[in-house]
Amino acid sequence: MLNSGDILDGKYEVIRTLGKGGMGVVYLCKNIILGNLWAIKEVIQDKKNIDILTEANILKNLNHPGIRKIIDTFYSNNNLYMVQDYVDGQTLKEYVKANGIIQIEKICRIVSDLCDIIGYLHNQNPIIIYRDIKPSNIMIMKSGKVVLIDFGISKVYKNDMSQDIDMICAGSNGYAAPEQYGSGKCCMQTDIYGIGMLIYFMVKGRTPYTGIEPLLDENYGPEINNKLKKIIQKCVKIDINERYALVEDLKKAISNILPKNEKVKLEILNNSNISKSVITKKVNIKIINKSMYDRSIRIFFCFTFAIIASIYILYGNKKESTLSNTADAKEIVSPIVGSSSIEQNSIKEFIKKPTRTIRVVPTKGISSSIAQ
Repeated sequence: MLNSGDILDGKYEVIRTLGKGGMGVVYLCKNIILGNLWAIKEVIQDKKNIDILTEANILKNLNHPGIRKIIDTFYSNNNLYMVQDYVDGQTLKEYVKANGIIQIEKICRIVSDLCDIIGYLHNQNPIIIYRDIKPSNIMIMKSGKVVLIDFGISKVYKNDMSQDIDMICAGSNGYAAPEQYGSGKCCMQTDIYGIGMLIYFMVKGRTPYTGIEPLLDENYGPEINNKLKKIIQKCVKIDINERYALVEDLKKAISNILPKNEKVKLEILNNSNISKSVITKKVNIKIINKSMYDRSIRIFFCFTFAIIASIYILYGNKKESTLSNTADAKEIVSPIVGSSSIEQNSIKEFIKKPTRTIRVVPTKGISSSIAQ
């Protein structure tokens, strides 16, 4: 375990420990060059953690406002370290401990945000199954925004069942689905089960003792919304096929609980989150378009300059030719300078008049006399 003041990878100074788990320890660290804060997870070298080593690169490609992005990975002391965004807030576990049982409107908002995050993972290619939904892995920021903070046992889903058998228990007691124990196969409904257990935690203020507890009606008091109770029970069915097929279906059911005005607010918040999740792409498109625009402008100006330069050169040559002709004319007229006005006029008239050709016609008589 690292201590405060330790340096990782030559640039990250350990400030304090943020949390501990079966997979390792998370530290709050400061970049000693830039001064910004990061959450760095130390993954203990263990056979059961082998998947994390191969999936860290997949997680680096995720880009969602509700997911801490992995920006760097490195090895030190024979352990893998994953550098992630630092989220300043409370875990859902801490939030409930400080505030008590959460009001239904707040529950619906948290679940709706969580469905967006899990839905984003399920829509990846290949699909990513989170597998460890629990209160300590959900962060509630001061703005109310929900962030998923730990991908310690996330798994890439394969269609071939024979190649994707979970031989160990991957998940947390009280929140792990039945298929996560023994030789079961995890799937998207595994995460839906975890969300159901999380809702139960929020309405009861504690972790369920067993997986059967949320299924029994007698464990719900009269103060708990009946629609919400049915949603929980559908999420945590033992048979996978009896659960919601998609998190989008669960989100729709949650939104139908709220009064119309609260439902509208929730839709506005969700649309805001969707906008944030695609803003990077839009910015990249704008940058590309601006670059193309700038390039077009440069080409236009170069082309225009070339045309102007060509016109100038042609005009210059024409002017030069005109001046040359004028000079020749001056040379012809130059003998006129210095003569009297009468002489000048006579010379000018002579220049203007065309030269006459004098034809000599021999006469026979003259020729004969000359011959004699």
